[in-house]
Formats: sequence, C-alpha cells, structure tokens
Amino acid sequence: MGSMAYEPEGLVFDPTPLFSRRVQRWEPGAIRSLLPLEAIPGMISLVAGKPNPETFPFSKIAITLNGPEETTIVLENAALAEALQYGLPAGHGGLIKWWEGLQQAVHGVGHATSWTCCVGNGSQELIHKAFQVFTDPGDPVLLETPAYPGVSAFLRADGHELIEVGSGPDGVDPSDLESVLSAWPFNRRRPSVFYTVPTGSNPTGRSCTEINKARILRLAKRFNFMIFEDDAYYFLNFEEDPSKRARSYFSLEQEVNGETGRVMRFDSLSKIVSSGMRLGILTGPVPAVQRVVKITENINLQPSSTSQVLALSLFRHWGYTGFVEHCAKAAEFYRHKRDAFAAAAERHLQGRATWDVPTAGMFFWLKLVLPPGKDSFELLSKKGIENRILAIPGMAFLPNMRKACHLRASYSLVSDPDMDEACRRIARLVDDAWLDEFTYTAKSEARQEQALLRSVGKVMA
Repeated sequence: MGSMAYEPEGLVFDPTPLFSRRVQRWEPGAIRSLLPLEAIPGMISLVAGKPNPETFPFSKIAITLNGPEETTIVLENAALAEALQYGLPAGHGGLIKWWEGLQQAVHGVGHATSWTCCVGNGSQELIHKAFQVFTDPGDPVLLETPAYPGVSAFLRADGHELIEVGSGPDGVDPSDLESVLSAWPFNRRRPSVFYTVPTGSNPTGRSCTEINKARILRLAKRFNFMIFEDDAYYFLNFEEDPSKRARSYFSLEQEVNGETGRVMRFDSLSKIVSSGMRLGILTGPVPAVQRVVKITENINLQPSSTSQVLALSLFRHWGYTGFVEHCAKAAEFYRHKRDAFAAAAERHLQGRATWDVPTAGMFFWLKLVLPPGKDSFELLSKKGIENRILAIPGMAFLPNMRKACHLRASYSLVSDPDMDEACRRIARLVDDAWLDEFTYTAKSEARQEQALLRSVGKVMA
C-alpha cells in the first residue's frame, strides 16, 4: 500500500466554473436530500415512504468465503434491516468511510475537506453522471484511444465531438494531447474532460507510466480540464514489485501541480470482488461529487443497499491489509492467464499478428496482418462465426468508428487449451484472408488477360 505519510494539502482547484449548464438545472431530490437529517438525535421523521422491515421475508443472509478455513459472514437483525432498506443517495456511510480510508492508505493522500467519495451501481453509472456534471450535449471530449466503447457509446448518443488522443506502449501520449489542445481554435469551446483508463487499458492492456501521467497533469492545469481516471484494473497490476508501479493521477496531483481537484477517480469492485454486485466508487472534489449525488437523488435514488452492506461486511472482515492481499491473489491469477495466452499467441500468431504483452487487466490487443483494405470487423463478422471464434473488432474501440485491423481478446474466462485453439483459429482467419486475396487477384488478372486477348483479336480481325 502507499505511504501513510501524507503530503500537506496545497491549493485546491475549484471545478465549479467547468460545470455544465445541464447539471445546474438539477434540483435537490425533494425526499432524498432530507434523509441525512433523520440521523439527528430526537428527530421524528415523516419523510420517506420506507417499507417496514417487519414485512421483509428474510430472516438472515449468510455468505461463506473462499479460503483454507471456512468463514461465514451473517447479516441479521439491524444489519439485515439496513441491507434491505432504502439508503442514502451518496451510498452507505460506513462503506464510504471505509473506502476513503483505503484511498488514503493506497494512494498516500491526506483526508482533507477537499475530496470525498460516493458509491454507484457500477463505475460506469458514475462515469456517465460525471460527464453530465462537466459536459453539455455536443461538447468536445478528449478520449485516450483506443477507448473503452461503453463510454464512447453514450457520448456519441449525446452528440459529443469525440477527440481521439493517441496511446502507445507507455500509455497515453502527452505530446499528442498537447498538439491537439495547442492547435485548438480560439473561437471554439475547449474540452473540459479527458477520459483515460491508465492501468491495463481496455482494450490494449497497456499501463500509463508515471512520467506520462505527470505530463498529463501539467497539461490539465495549463489547458484547464478535468481528468477522468477510470481505474477498474488498478488492483490487477502484473508488476510484482509495488514500488515500480506508476502512482495514480489522484496520488500524483498534489506533487505535480501543487494543487488538488482536477481528478475524478473511478474504482470498481467488478473485477476484484463481484461484477454482479454492481458497485463502483467515485473519488473526487467535493463540489463535483455532490453534483453526481444530486443526479442520483433524482434518477435512481441510491446504489443497492444490499450489495453495499454485504461488501462492507466483507471489507471489515478483511481489513485494508486483507483487501490488498485478496487483490494481489486475483492479480496473480490473471498474470498466469496472461502468460498462457501470450504463449499461445507466440505459437500460432507469429507473422500473422503483432501485440504488446499486457501489464495489467484482462485483454490482449492484437493487430492482425491482413491484406490491404481488409479490416477485423469484416473478418470476424463473416468468417469468425463460421470458424467458431468470437472477439471484438478494433473498430468498436475507436471513438470515430474507423476501420482497423485490431481485435480485443479477453483471456479472463478461457482455459489454457481453449486459448491455444482460439489463437490457432485466429491464425486460420488471417491465412484464409490472404488466400482469398490471392485467389481474387489471380482471377482478376485472368479476366484482364482474357479481355486483353479479346481486344487484340478484334484488332487483328
């Protein structure tokens, strides 16, 4: 975990001038905004239409944990009633407090009044709401490219101008970002958000270096934009020496810029605890998090109480050390999966594709060596299903949906034998594409030759 010796708090950037027009039209939820007042001693609340717990059909919820010694966590009585009842729109207070402590321990930041956390039904919901806080429909948005398509899709639906920022083996390219912003027309609204997946990027599997993160942070201050740090794979880092791992944008901001408040950090429990529990955590400047909560008050009221209380019970059982140890075991599991897929790719795809070995996460980003003019979408949609191989074509990860020879291969659920067979089938697709190209070219040349001979024959006649 990160150092507990916190940096003293410096300047705090006020993000409110970057807020969108639409978020300022949201009003506090008439009911949800009053719920925190119910905790005041002696308060009699007639506010919420909460069901009476006596009507709930459950007497207890028991969870048995994996491990050498069987451990069971039981929710009953008051804890069970809390898990089955409506909660606060920002999330369960105990879970928020626990996660704030984790952020302090892992990222080495002090718990000041300038930042806070809230909980959502998965991190993607929080990302969507955060974009509503900082953008209006049609605004330009900067995206590290290739980009996670779940975010690109809802941005396109809102009519945003998607500005691609290139990335390479060391993650996002700061020079490309600087070039884009330096050339930005003075009479056009500048982007207020840069979205990035800095660890085990989806789809490339690459991680951004600390040097590049520092340069991005300086650009954020210089060009006045927010960094959306979508770090779902942060705890699935394959670097075995924690001291060699790049610190997060959230961790570096104070050191690099002498201020805090430009980073909206998104963590997810999906890849490390359970995807079905649908729990994500947003950490960011207080005014921005408050606006996200205001949207929740009016849209879906709150994240799931049951999932939150179950997660909190598990985390309290583990403690911070146990949580990090669990994540390390998960990372080791996926490291072996990565190595097995890399070996299968080496056996079957040499000369047919190129790739970088992922530094974190669950994905390989393969660039297929295809005939000119061919792309992976055409190949996978026509021949892939026939050959019983499914993968996502690269076009899906390019915000402006242009053709590409890439595909994303996920190795998280695939057995070693199936990895080998999958790479063999991908190799066959590439070989068949070239065979089809040679066949087409030969036939085309034959037709041209026949046409030429006919022309010559007519002239001779």
